Amino acid sequence: MFLGFRFYFFANDHEPIHIHIDKDGSHAKFNLFRVHFKL
Repeated sequence: MFLGFRFYFFANDHEPIHIHIDKDGSHAKFNLFRVHFKL
């Protein structure tokens, strides 16, 4: 928990990779995108 937010993910959840966030009965889900750097 951080500032009342609960962050979690499920290892076997569906694509795209995402993180769940809960606070005070509200829920959000954010997709995580891969970033590639080519030098």
